Amino acid sequence: MKNPLIVLLSDFGESDIYSGVVKGVISSICSNAHIVDLTHNILPQNIKQAAFLLKNTLQYFAPETIFVCIVDPGVGSERKSIILKTSDKYFVGPDNGLLSYIISDKGCEIYELSNSDYFLNDVSYTFHGRDVFSPAAAHLANGTDIQKFGKQIKLKDIVTIPPPLFQKEALHTWLGEVIYYDSFGNIITSLDAKEIGASFENIQDDKIITEGWRFEIAEHIIKGLKKTYSCAKAGELLAYIGSFGYIEIALRNGNAAQTLNIKSGDKIRAIKFN
Repeated sequence: MKNPLIVLLSDFGESDIYSGVVKGVISSICSNAHIVDLTHNILPQNIKQAAFLLKNTLQYFAPETIFVCIVDPGVGSERKSIILKTSDKYFVGPDNGLLSYIISDKGCEIYELSNSDYFLNDVSYTFHGRDVFSPAAAHLANGTDIQKFGKQIKLKDIVTIPPPLFQKEALHTWLGEVIYYDSFGNIITSLDAKEIGASFENIQDDKIITEGWRFEIAEHIIKGLKKTYSCAKAGELLAYIGSFGYIEIALRNGNAAQTLNIKSGDKIRAIKFN
């Protein structure tokens, strides 16, 4: 590949050596690779969160980007390592459901990552991100044919996980869940704004709040839907449509996740009154 781009997604965190070592391995095999950190702050072992973020961010990367996805609570077990190729991108990681939300029947190929010629010499039981996924991604970036990494496997034979909770409870009522919260404490949910009909389209430009919505989360009720943070008063909770198209909850000039003591998987309900 010319000027290959390798994107890292993991639950390593920022304080340990793991992400740095992974980059070192990649650079030692493919010295011209450009390496981007998508995030290393996935909650530990939270496969669903990683899968959700991957699905909603991959569109912003160029064709032939290689994603190295390392959220791997089953490392060292019998779970497979895989390389997935979509119509225009590659994904290297464990077969544990992390790639569930990007799989499609069209233009999708999956190969078991089993050829140890493309691993480091000494593969540990606990750090396949360094010893298996990263070197494989670097060899892929160097132009190694994907078929050399192992046998092709069928879509039905890989592990998948259910999508995030998003269901219609009643007329104009939807139930979702908290997927994650960012460093500002903004709470990102699985409520797809378009699917529930939340929008500021066809509303005059100076309208900053649309009435007729109620959101229930952590025993709190948030009324209305606001365009952006500045539409709320300091210290006020607000619901808005986030930049990825999902309903988010924030606290103006504060941290909503801490204030509400939110955890990944907590439920949120949206009710439309008009």
